[in-house]
Amino acid sequence: MSKNADVKNFLLKHRAKLNPEDYGFSPLNRRVSGLRREEVAQLAAVSVSWYTWLEQGRDIRISQPALERIGKVLRLSHVEQSYLNALVFGSRESPVSDCALSCEITAMVDALNPHPAFIRRGNMDILYWNDAAKHKIFDWSGLPASDRNSLKLMFVSDNYKQKIQDWEKAARHTIASFRAYYAAAGSNTADFESVIADLSERSDEFRMMWNYHDVSKIGAGNKAIIGDDGIVNYYTYTSLEIEQSPGIYMIFYLMRDEAM
Repeated sequence: MSKNADVKNFLLKHRAKLNPEDYGFSPLNRRVSGLRREEVAQLAAVSVSWYTWLEQGRDIRISQPALERIGKVLRLSHVEQSYLNALVFGSRESPVSDCALSCEITAMVDALNPHPAFIRRGNMDILYWNDAAKHKIFDWSGLPASDRNSLKLMFVSDNYKQKIQDWEKAARHTIASFRAYYAAAGSNTADFESVIADLSERSDEFRMMWNYHDVSKIGAGNKAIIGDDGIVNYYTYTSLEIEQSPGIYMIFYLMRDEAM
């Protein structure tokens, strides 16, 4: 899927969510839900033709202030606005070009035992993990290398699905995070697109959720994982980008006593 198509679908989805009455427009005589294109253009102080071309995914000149005015009309969150900016303007970061990990990075992950920790790419390929992650989160070593990917696991591994409490919520959040990293990759999206293509072919659930166009960042959060003994274990997790390797992240899990 092209970046222009992503811009088009993202704007359409968010425009359709809006209530015209909140903006002083009549809800009557509307063929589709949400605001009309001309209403978004009026509220964002841009021409109707220009906004139409933007939503159609055409290559046009766009200023950041204009895009942010559109985001304000569409009530985008900070993460969603950043995602739209990345889609339109491209990434300002240099992507990692080599998946080789330094011994210092792997030693750091190993030293975090007994806490689970692992290393992954922006496209969610899993590159390295410690023993605690293997035993408490998931044993990636039993999978083909091409399936060692956090997003793929959500949809193609029944064993992993069974370990995730409230799987649908977790799956949607993982897709939303993947989409944000995908946009931030700029033109270097081959690794992301291969994941999208593979999952689109293998999972009806993925195809449906991908079209929701949710966007979020992983950063930090909570996860509930069902252990082999059937007991639900609650974790907080943190994602840290490795400074010398942009696009490579360390994910650290800390167990909590109970659900928050």
